[in-house]
Amino acid sequence: MNPAELNLNPIDQLHPIVIVAVMLIITATYFALRRVYVMPYLRVLEQREHYFETADLEYVDAAQRVAEAKLDSERAVAEAAAEVEAMRAEAKERADEYRGTRVSEATAAASALLERGRAEIATARATELERLREEATECVHSACGQLMGGADDELVAATIERLMTRQAN
Repeated sequence: MNPAELNLNPIDQLHPIVIVAVMLIITATYFALRRVYVMPYLRVLEQREHYFETADLEYVDAAQRVAEAKLDSERAVAEAAAEVEAMRAEAKERADEYRGTRVSEATAAASALLERGRAEIATARATELERLREEATECVHSACGQLMGGADDELVAATIERLMTRQAN
């Protein structure tokens, strides 16, 4: 048999229709994955970054309020000490009692304000993290549902928790 009759040249064996079909399939797959998975994932990451930035700004704001409260409490303590010194000339027992009362009130107010600020920060952060976790879970379930027909809830939850833990560190 003549080698020319066998047509063993690989270029001659490729049909343009097959090449075009493969290119169309690859292009369609790229756009489908981009729309179904990549873009929602990027949106979730951007929202997450925004939530963390917002939480950080709220934390900084709360820390400033705490610092202001400390300054106010220190001013109040200084005022109380000045008042006690003035009253000490009149009556030592009365001045000691008054100073103790003012210092306790100022410390309690500062502690209460500090705790309130910390509680607000913790609540806001926990709320945002939970909302982010729910949105990420919903997005992954949606993407997996469209691509694979479903996903294991435990695997999705573990993956999201791992990603959030890594991002938090």
